[in-house]
Amino acid sequence: MQKIISFSEVEKHAQEDDLWLVINKKVYDVTKFVDQHPGGVDTLTGVAGKDGTDDFNSVGHSDTAKEELDKYYIGDLDPNDADKLKAPLHSATDNTTTIAIVVALIAICLYLIFFP
Repeated sequence: MQKIISFSEVEKHAQEDDLWLVINKKVYDVTKFVDQHPGGVDTLTGVAGKDGTDDFNSVGHSDTAKEELDKYYIGDLDPNDADKLKAPLHSATDNTTTIAIVVALIAICLYLIFFP
């Protein structure tokens, strides 16, 4: 049976020498890995005691890095605390839509300037 850990418990472990974080609703104690992290200490302390899902997924970690993370797994986040996780970053679809709108507006402006 998996250990269930509350988000308030994760928040208590937010220092370099006692560092827990949440990634994909799983809780990891990465205290022993902080000094070895290729991105440096600040990368992990920035998400200490927090949800680091977006940060982890946006980097595009290798399979080796994901396997390394599994070594530090200590339990699952309490499902009742899912609303305490930060909202996901913009999706690729949002970015594509925004770019399309900007391009269309530029095209309209250019048309109005050159073909009044």
